[in-house]
Amino acid sequence: MLNIIVCMKIIIDPEAPFSDFKIDRENQKPIPPSGTPPVFSPFDENALESALKIKDQRECKVTILSLGRTLPRVILQKALAVGADEAIAIEGPEFENLDPFSTAQILANAIKKIGEYDLIFTGRQGADWDAGLVWAGIAELLGLPSITIARRAEIHDRKLIVERCVSDGLEVLESELPVVVTFTSEAGELRSVALPALIKAKRQKIPKWSASEMGFQKVNVVEIRDLYEPDLGNIDHYLVPGKSPEEKGHNLAKRLVEEGVL
Repeated sequence: MLNIIVCMKIIIDPEAPFSDFKIDRENQKPIPPSGTPPVFSPFDENALESALKIKDQRECKVTILSLGRTLPRVILQKALAVGADEAIAIEGPEFENLDPFSTAQILANAIKKIGEYDLIFTGRQGADWDAGLVWAGIAELLGLPSITIARRAEIHDRKLIVERCVSDGLEVLESELPVVVTFTSEAGELRSVALPALIKAKRQKIPKWSASEMGFQKVNVVEIRDLYEPDLGNIDHYLVPGKSPEEKGHNLAKRLVEEGVL
């Protein structure tokens, strides 16, 4: 049986209205918008969907790892409801505002604790800080090869075949197992949750692992010097006149010439 571990980050919903985002300047962290629940990072959902597509074709176990100070169980239950076999919450006050290097260390230790793995899937980057470093740390700490920005992954004869996005098209790579793979949005959105599956997932136990179980020692490699809301000032705007798309296009081009842009 194939064992797939998917690392999934729970973040402030990036689709929340811009006006709802506030910054705690003293503690250098964003304040979650009231009334807007957190979500899985969208790229991580792409990674989970890719794991589930493999599970659709062959026998395998899909395990979710998520890390944070407190993790809403309803979000983890969503991963179980769509088809993941197990979700593990790595929780504790020590895990707040970690840099990517500390995060990679904890996840690598958790993966070692799980013990059996053939594939480790992540999103290409978190949709909050967009650092794109954790996957590289995991691969380095576990001594594994890595393949980035994948849009498709399939297993053939115990080898992974990955279709990868590059600047001038697509690239197909082959790798022995185990391997770390990061996925991009081209991998496809996470499948919908069925109500019976969600009810079943709510009854499933989600293990909680602490900092001491992870052998955690915080590494402050990255220091946030300042975090603030940008001052956008008064944004001037211009509504292009016209009764048809063609007329609007003509008027827009004319205005750009007048402003010296073209």
